[in-house]
Amino acid sequence: MDSFEKWKQRGIDTLLEVPMNHDAVAWDRAARAGGFRIIRRPAANPRDDIGRKDLLAWSHWDEPDAAGRAPTWTPAFEKTYSEWRSIDPNRKIFLNFAGPDITWFTTQRDSYSTNYASYYPRLVATADWIASDLYPAGGWLNRGHESRRGDIALIAEPMRAIKKLTNKPQFVFIEASEIESGNVAGARCPTPEEMRAQIWYAILHGARGIFYFPASVRRDAFRFDASPPEIVKEMVRQNALIRKAGRTLQGAVDPSQLQVSADGPLEVGWRLLDGQATVIVVNPTRKSVPEAKITVAGAKGEARFLSNDRRVPMSNGVLKESIEPLGVRVFMVGTGD
Repeated sequence: MDSFEKWKQRGIDTLLEVPMNHDAVAWDRAARAGGFRIIRRPAANPRDDIGRKDLLAWSHWDEPDAAGRAPTWTPAFEKTYSEWRSIDPNRKIFLNFAGPDITWFTTQRDSYSTNYASYYPRLVATADWIASDLYPAGGWLNRGHESRRGDIALIAEPMRAIKKLTNKPQFVFIEASEIESGNVAGARCPTPEEMRAQIWYAILHGARGIFYFPASVRRDAFRFDASPPEIVKEMVRQNALIRKAGRTLQGAVDPSQLQVSADGPLEVGWRLLDGQATVIVVNPTRKSVPEAKITVAGAKGEARFLSNDRRVPMSNGVLKESIEPLGVRVFMVGTGD
């Protein structure tokens, strides 16, 4: 609770879960007083939460699919869901999957994995908002991902697995510390460039919100906030840009009435609002892409970049831009639609 002002200064507007060893009532009261939105377990008497507009959702216990828990936790979550729905039919319910697990079990074909994967549709049915956590630099990775330590594109893999199960809104956790360093071989803090690329890569792939994971869970030295200064600085900057982009990021993901493309290996996503396209371009690789061609069919006028308000004319809907390793470009351009 003493750190609430610190998080507000970092551009955080929503708090997820009462931390361990904290008084839930006092924490909730302080969060409300600080003007935060909240996602947490229900109050001791869940009916006390009815009508709370600052309380965005009730949350299930974290990662029901981790550590082999799905067979026992799934029926428990179904029971909880039924109980919560009967108390407050309008309250959103939040669920977070372990990204390495859902990616693994939904892609393997051995009998254990296919049986384990059968629990995911049931778990998805117990929530309205679905999140995933996969930390490319600092977290535990499954066997299929271990050789890709630091690959920011990994965070989209659980998103794809979830997308095959549901169209419910997705949320993504972004690593902001060393997390499992000292526990897992090779785990380390992401660089600011990696964190920035992860943020916009998640948004590009349809994330409706992001959560930062700033803790270090080293067995010898747990810390709630292990974000180094350079990560904090980047967090503040990117949160301000997300806020600047505004509600356009909540629009339909890659709407078909607009066609956008970019030279590989760049990846691109877009949103439309009031005749303006917001285009997100991410270079997920460690190589520069010189003079990349980004095409927005039917674009009119000039592109205005979100980060610095730089304006560049678009000739026939084409923009040429050199993009550095892990580079991100977000720009707005008129489309007339």
